[in-house]
Amino acid sequence: MITENPSMLKEHREWNAMIIGIDVVFVHARASTKMVEWYRDKLGIELGYSDSDWSEFVFDLGRPPTRFAIEAVGDDSSEAETQRIMISFRVTDVKEAVDTLEKKGIQFYGTPKIRDEGPSLFATLRDPEGNWIQLSQRKIADA
Repeated sequence: MITENPSMLKEHREWNAMIIGIDVVFVHARASTKMVEWYRDKLGIELGYSDSDWSEFVFDLGRPPTRFAIEAVGDDSSEAETQRIMISFRVTDVKEAVDTLEKKGIQFYGTPKIRDEGPSLFATLRDPEGNWIQLSQRKIADA
């Protein structure tokens, strides 16, 4: 297990000023209009810039920062874990989000629907093109 070492983090930040955060996470889509409508209308994410080839969704910059993670998977991985990249959208109340989205016809996968692992509670679903995504609630504020 890798643990966080404050002195190593300080040293790392001093020499790696080039990477300062995640600029964008994006999904390639064959039916991009349908995908944009699903993320906007079903998940309720505000659409910002959009043209015929690229659509960006807007997030309030005052919220906790986006995280980038590497997740180890093994031979007994779930179907969702075999996907190379996972997007997990931060929510304030994962149970409320699941209840709301189920009323919109969204199906969640796994038993239980809401899982408790590490610092997060999460629920897994698929978008219209079959990409696995998650809704994630941090158990510790701003963690």
